[in-house]
Amino acid sequence: MANAYKLHITTLAAATTADCYTVPAATVALIKSISVYNANAGTSALTLSIYDSGSSTAFIYDKHSLATTIKHEFLKGDDSTVLVLEEGDKIQMLSDVVSPIVTISVLQQDRT
Repeated sequence: MANAYKLHITTLAAATTADCYTVPAATVALIKSISVYNANAGTSALTLSIYDSGSSTAFIYDKHSLATTIKHEFLKGDDSTVLVLEEGDKIQMLSDVVSPIVTISVLQQDRT
């Protein structure tokens, strides 16, 4: 079982759900951090969803309003410190403005 530490960065478009990270085949992903920096001149309404490939359904995980030039961490403190995803699962993000930058830190564990 090989471990690989990965960093995924995505810049969001307005009003379009983006697949920010998809768990590769034969892999389990331990998500340690999902942060968003609002690079837009206005406040951004963000929706973080987890797509469960087993049920083919996206579930809303959290919503947050983010002022300009502010960073928000979705996985923190007592809320949750690690998110476990399986093969084919996705982290998706929706913003009402252009340019928020999503940064995801993940440990991928190969199951082969």
